Amino acid sequence: MFTITRNGLDAISKELGVISNNIANAGTIAFKKSRSQFVDVYSKALSDNPRTKKGLGALMQGTQKIMQQGSPVMTDGALDLTISGRGFFILSPKIGADPKFTRDGSFSLDASGNLITTDGFNVAGYKLNEFGELDRTSALPINIPLSVQNAEGRNVSLTSINIDKAGNIETTYGLNFIVKRGKIALAKFNNETQLKSVGANKYIVTDKSGGQKIGEAMIGSFGEILSGSLESSNTNIVNELVSLLRTQHAYNGNARMLQTNVDVTRRLMDS
Repeated sequence: MFTITRNGLDAISKELGVISNNIANAGTIAFKKSRSQFVDVYSKALSDNPRTKKGLGALMQGTQKIMQQGSPVMTDGALDLTISGRGFFILSPKIGADPKFTRDGSFSLDASGNLITTDGFNVAGYKLNEFGELDRTSALPINIPLSVQNAEGRNVSLTSINIDKAGNIETTYGLNFIVKRGKIALAKFNNETQLKSVGANKYIVTDKSGGQKIGEAMIGSFGEILSGSLESSNTNIVNELVSLLRTQHAYNGNARMLQTNVDVTRRLMDS
């Protein structure tokens, strides 16, 4: 009984941590809530007869990300992007590192014109070749020059960026000098719920998620890109608060039961 209660208390404590993290990130862009997974534990028995196995309660086996899409929130930022569909933005890895993926489309340009995340990761896409056609052989870091020479040979500065639903990037320099800059690439997975979270809304592949399939918006289930918006967290704060209260009650009940077991054991030992 003592072991069952202790295991239950440990599992509930971890569940409280999962729920608290969901609540804390209710306002985080593109955050995906987690759900605890529990497993019944049985003591080892010399026989395979299930009647000889004793239940030891439940243990938390791990957590699973719920990849349900959050609602888009309008921002009017040209480089704020939401994916409506199963796709993920591809973050170009540093040399020797695994590629990372994110649903957080709050991007900007650095001083060199690289399209980057808020923490400096390069966003990958397809570039145009010398004939003005998309080169889909590989997804490379997107770069948008901050100034160019126009048809008259004069330097003109970047004035606007437009990204359409298919992820095509069109830039305007000066008043009306338009230059196409390629296309944002997307990735999808056989089972995105099994991606491994590595913090800051970034994920890497696992054996269970399957490898990434690289593609582009408006094709298949990759989805479409909505510029001027960001995906909100998929945490329902009311549901999480209800779960928190229910789990706290369960924790308090298990704690009282554990204390009772300890008190009874002490009395028996003292008698």
